[in-house]
Amino acid sequence: MPGPIEDPDPAQRRERGLRRVGTTTRRTATAATAAALLLGAGYAHALPSISGLASDAVEHALRGHPQPPANAPASTAQPAQTTTGAS
Repeated sequence: MPGPIEDPDPAQRRERGLRRVGTTTRRTATAATAAALLLGAGYAHALPSISGLASDAVEHALRGHPQPPANAPASTAQPAQTTTGAS
Protein backbone atom coordinates (compact mmCIF):
# COMPACT_ATOMS: atom_id res chain seq x y z
CA MET A 1 0.00 0.00 0.00
CA PRO A 2 1.62 3.27 -1.04
CA GLY A 3 1.98 6.06 1.52
CA PRO A 4 1.01 9.70 1.11
CA ILE A 5 2.46 11.49 -1.86
CA GLU A 6 5.56 13.37 -0.80
CA ASP A 7 6.03 16.86 -2.14
CA PRO A 8 9.51 17.16 -3.52
CA ASP A 9 9.67 20.79 -2.43
CA PRO A 10 9.89 21.37 1.35
CA ALA A 11 8.53 24.90 0.90
CA GLN A 12 5.30 23.53 -0.53
CA ARG A 13 4.95 21.11 2.38
CA ARG A 14 5.53 23.96 4.80
CA GLU A 15 2.95 26.17 3.08
CA ARG A 16 0.39 23.36 3.05
CA GLY A 17 1.02 22.70 6.75
CA LEU A 18 0.68 26.38 7.65
CA ARG A 19 -2.53 26.62 5.64
CA ARG A 20 -3.92 23.57 7.47
CA VAL A 21 -2.97 25.02 10.88
CA GLY A 22 -4.51 28.39 9.99
CA THR A 23 -7.75 26.78 8.87
CA THR A 24 -7.94 24.70 12.05
CA THR A 25 -7.25 27.79 14.19
CA ARG A 26 -9.98 29.82 12.49
CA ARG A 27 -12.50 27.00 12.82
CA THR A 28 -11.64 26.52 16.50
CA ALA A 29 -11.97 30.25 17.21
CA THR A 30 -15.30 30.41 15.38
CA ALA A 31 -16.63 27.39 17.29
CA ALA A 32 -15.47 28.83 20.63
CA THR A 33 -17.11 32.19 19.89
CA ALA A 34 -20.37 30.52 18.88
CA ALA A 35 -20.32 28.34 22.00
CA ALA A 36 -19.73 31.37 24.24
CA LEU A 37 -22.63 33.23 22.62
CA LEU A 38 -24.95 30.25 22.96
CA LEU A 39 -23.95 29.70 26.57
CA GLY A 40 -24.50 33.38 27.36
CA ALA A 41 -27.90 33.33 25.67
CA GLY A 42 -28.81 30.19 27.59
CA TYR A 43 -27.88 31.78 30.91
CA ALA A 44 -29.76 34.96 30.01
CA HIS A 45 -32.83 32.89 29.24
CA ALA A 46 -32.52 30.74 32.37
CA LEU A 47 -31.86 33.69 34.69
CA PRO A 48 -33.96 36.55 33.32
CA SER A 49 -33.76 38.67 36.49
CA ILE A 50 -29.97 38.80 36.28
CA SER A 51 -29.97 39.61 32.57
CA GLY A 52 -32.46 42.41 33.30
CA LEU A 53 -30.07 43.86 35.84
CA ALA A 54 -27.23 43.65 33.36
CA SER A 55 -29.22 45.37 30.63
CA ASP A 56 -30.24 48.11 33.09
CA ALA A 57 -26.56 48.64 33.92
CA VAL A 58 -25.66 48.85 30.24
CA GLU A 59 -28.47 51.33 29.58
CA HIS A 60 -27.36 53.41 32.57
CA ALA A 61 -23.76 53.40 31.33
CA LEU A 62 -24.82 54.46 27.83
CA ARG A 63 -26.98 57.40 28.99
CA GLY A 64 -24.01 59.72 29.35
CA HIS A 65 -22.09 61.32 32.13
CA PRO A 66 -23.53 61.31 35.66
CA GLN A 67 -25.27 64.49 36.70
CA PRO A 68 -24.16 66.35 39.84
CA PRO A 69 -26.60 66.39 42.75
CA ALA A 70 -29.12 69.21 42.84
CA ASN A 71 -28.06 70.28 46.36
CA ALA A 72 -24.54 70.21 47.74
CA PRO A 73 -24.00 68.01 50.82
CA ALA A 74 -24.42 69.87 54.09
CA SER A 75 -21.24 70.43 56.08
CA THR A 76 -21.10 69.59 59.79
CA ALA A 77 -19.15 71.07 62.68
CA GLN A 78 -18.22 67.62 64.03
CA PRO A 79 -14.67 66.33 63.65
CA ALA A 80 -14.07 63.54 61.16
CA GLN A 81 -14.38 60.01 62.52
CA THR A 82 -11.55 57.56 62.03
CA THR A 83 -11.58 53.82 62.49
CA THR A 84 -8.59 51.60 63.12
CA GLY A 85 -8.27 47.88 62.75
CA ALA A 86 -7.19 47.44 66.39
CA SER A 87 -9.52 45.66 68.77
